[in-house]
Amino acid sequence: MTHQRSTGYLRRTALLALTFFTLFGTEAQKACAQASEPTPQTTVLAARTSKFAPSTDLAIGFNGELTDGRTVTTTKNTQSGTELNQVTQDATPAVGGFAAFHQSFTRWLGYNVHFGYTRFSEQWSNGWQFIPNSTTTLPASSSFAAGPLRTSVYDLSVASVIEGPRTRRFNTFAQVGGGGLFFNPANNQVGATQQIRPTLVFGVGANFKITAHLAFRAEYRGLFYKSPDFNDSAIVPGVTSASGLPITRLFTVTNTPALSLVYHFGRTTAASTRPSAVTTHTDDR
Repeated sequence: MTHQRSTGYLRRTALLALTFFTLFGTEAQKACAQASEPTPQTTVLAARTSKFAPSTDLAIGFNGELTDGRTVTTTKNTQSGTELNQVTQDATPAVGGFAAFHQSFTRWLGYNVHFGYTRFSEQWSNGWQFIPNSTTTLPASSSFAAGPLRTSVYDLSVASVIEGPRTRRFNTFAQVGGGGLFFNPANNQVGATQQIRPTLVFGVGANFKITAHLAFRAEYRGLFYKSPDFNDSAIVPGVTSASGLPITRLFTVTNTPALSLVYHFGRTTAASTRPSAVTTHTDDR
């Protein structure tokens, strides 16, 4: 009798357990299915970022040419006295024109090719003075020479471009590269010939978008190079030359602020990320 009661108890317990797990499993499957589907009338804000597409543009504009002047003074003591020598090197301010081709590799990196033309005058001067001491009978003496040389300058350079912060209509950039300055004497000065000077290019700038294809660009370019001597074979720096000018060979920097109109080729993409509302619907279950 006791054995039959125990058997009936075990059967009822097993049946209750099977019923519980069956109901629990069914409810768990329903919960998982509901969790994997969007809720009814749910609005989801998703960030939509346009895919990057390489851009190509051409800029045409004008620039100023402001070259830093250099002055070097030397002193030489001799048995007869002291010699003072001062040379200066400068260039007149000028305005030139240019064209620049730019292409981007990635959203943050690209390159540009720049070609420009301008005309200005290289200017030099040399002052020399001898101050005798008390032990010599030589008289005090001095001399001074100065003169300009008009030259045409062609600027050809290639630079890497690093894109900076940007907004929907405004973006900034920096550039660094190198190239050559081609100096061509404009007045056929005796003893002066064409010359090429390697140059280091650096600068920063910004673009302002006007339309989908047009933009306005403002930038600064710096050119670091050695002043030309125009291959004057008879030159003694700062003293004499075949051209009769006190030509020097000093390193200098030409500052070139520039304004240009930019045309973008092909299809343009948005410069910023814009949120968009996406609404999904599900059927009531």
